Amino acid sequence: MAVGSSRVEAPAPELRSAPACRDTLERVARALGVPVATFFRAEDQPDTAVVQVADLVCAFGAIASPAARRTCLAFVRAMASF
Repeated sequence: MAVGSSRVEAPAPELRSAPACRDTLERVARALGVPVATFFRAEDQPDTAVVQVADLVCAFGAIASPAARRTCLAFVRAMASF
C-alpha cells in the first residue's frame, strides 16, 4: 500500500502465511484476547485500520535487528503523537 493511498488492501498472502508473521500475529492476538482473524479484512466489512495493523505487525515481525525494531517503534510512536 502506498503512503497516502486510500485503497484498502489485506496483507500480502505470502506475509500472512510466513511462519514469522503467523507466529507474531498469534502472539499479538493472544495478548489482545482476540482471534487472529481480527487482523484480516472481512470482505463485507472492510476496516482500513485493522488491515494496516496486520500489515504493520507482519513487517515489524520480519525485522531481525533489535535496534532496527526500536527505531521503527520510536518512529511509529512519534507519528502517533501528531
